[in-house]
Amino acid sequence: MRDVLVICTRNRQSDMKRCLESLLNQKRMPSELYVIDSSDSGETADLCAEYANRGELPPLKYIHTAPGLTLQRNVALKNVRERFDIVHFIDDDVELEPEYLEELAKAFDVDSALVGAGGLIKGGNRKKATLFARLGGRDSVHPGRVLATGFNIGAHETPFDVDVDWLPGCSMSFRLAKIDGLEFDERRVGYAIGEDADFGLRASARGTLRHVHTAKLHHHQSPINRHKRPLLVRMAVAHRWSLAEDNLGRVSRSMVVYGTLSESFTYFLRFVLSRSHDRLWWECCVAGGAGLLDVTRRRTN
Repeated sequence: MRDVLVICTRNRQSDMKRCLESLLNQKRMPSELYVIDSSDSGETADLCAEYANRGELPPLKYIHTAPGLTLQRNVALKNVRERFDIVHFIDDDVELEPEYLEELAKAFDVDSALVGAGGLIKGGNRKKATLFARLGGRDSVHPGRVLATGFNIGAHETPFDVDVDWLPGCSMSFRLAKIDGLEFDERRVGYAIGEDADFGLRASARGTLRHVHTAKLHHHQSPINRHKRPLLVRMAVAHRWSLAEDNLGRVSRSMVVYGTLSESFTYFLRFVLSRSHDRLWWECCVAGGAGLLDVTRRRTN
């Protein structure tokens, strides 16, 4: 099986160095490594050249592109589709445990029909789903699901293998023959919130996606290139609406509205009940409403 590891990066040289160091410790190396970089400086290119010259990694191909995560992922797909069996996408701010690639390779070898797989994200544990969040269509006791409201639930540290609707962007691998013709949605520009759930739903329509709990990694979530929370809330509404417009999974427009209003109400309660009346919660509450106005305007234009 020929597999390729792809890292899309932008202005995160220190994170990238830690990621490459963890790759050196893999028990099973990929056939090749692609770095798709949109950094403003040449530091990442220099770092990649340094590691390539050391000769400890598989052949490393460096490509510089315009910024945009979905664009960068598509550049990678165009370069690897015809040459490899499996593509592994990871983020530049992850740290792989030594068995990560070996365990994913086993999953694909054991199940020839498997379309995609992702690992267990250590430190990515989430709080137990509350009844209030579940009634609001924003959470579920079932890991790895995309709900009718468009909210996606991660498998995170689920300690067993489970079939899922989507794979997190920091850890998603696909059998290239099974995703032939699929591309990441380049309408999701910049940070491209929700691009992983969007692509995952499209891929899962062709077969099984699986959370593989023995393939472990750490996601350090670099603060570089990340938007502030209210903007993320607003962008997420557009993401969920797009899922409904494209008839992906079980997502519907009415449920997207319901889930967004539920989320905004939760932020409003946090604002009212917090002793300091933290303005962040109010801004997040307003952002949800602004997101709904955005998609309404888009429909009328």
